[in-house]
Amino acid sequence: MVPRGIKIDKEQLNILAYADVIALVRKNETEVRKLFVEIENIARKFGLQINEEKTKYMVVERKNSLKKNKIGHLKIKNYKFERVENFKYLGVILNENNNNQVDL
Repeated sequence: MVPRGIKIDKEQLNILAYADVIALVRKNETEVRKLFVEIENIARKFGLQINEEKTKYMVVERKNSLKKNKIGHLKIKNYKFERVENFKYLGVILNENNNNQVDL
């Protein structure tokens, strides 16, 4: 089986979470969709809802192949998520070029 997500030290992770901030890390759109559906189903069991307005997605690729296709929104189930070129995660600004900078 090919590892999915990102490797930190010796651990392979596909979800980064701190409090109510969650980042899903997957290799392609199909895997993001599957993981999101799993997360949403589990959240619903606990009475939690996904905040569609606060939820965004970003494509990070070493190649420029996906950057040419600037799809504006990603639709999963009844949700519609806006695509962004960068976002702030725990004080660090991440971007689709796989560069990051600390927000001072």
